[in-house]
Amino acid sequence: MADTSTPPTEPLHYAVDLTPADIRAIHTFLHEQIHPAEGDNASGSPEQRTARALSNLVHTATTHAEATLEHLIENPNDRHRTDNLNNLRQNWHYLVEAAEEWADTPGFDRRRWREVDTDPTAAALRHRLIAKQRAETSTNTTDTKA
Repeated sequence: MADTSTPPTEPLHYAVDLTPADIRAIHTFLHEQIHPAEGDNASGSPEQRTARALSNLVHTATTHAEATLEHLIENPNDRHRTDNLNNLRQNWHYLVEAAEEWADTPGFDRRRWREVDTDPTAAALRHRLIAKQRAETSTNTTDTKA
């Protein structure tokens, strides 16, 4: 995991490739979309409460993602690495799901702000398991027809 000041430009595929700059960028984008709604409505209005609730959720997901990523960078050989990558992936997905509501807005980064797999090894294992299940299903379907 590289720590860069600006997000890379290539498409993001794995949580292991997330950078602190990615998290800051999506958080800043979401803040720019949500913040105006927090103050534009009457105090205590349903719209303002909705905007504040979303803002709180974005803040929580950002804080957890940043802390987890920092831990992964500082402790690359942690025995809980897979769990930490899964936590990072989950919090990243929360941010991506929120940002996708503004996918048509200038500044939305389609190449980076997308759902990711935990890491290449986990993705390869999952793909092998899916292929095996499909093969078994296909064999069972063929056996049933015979």
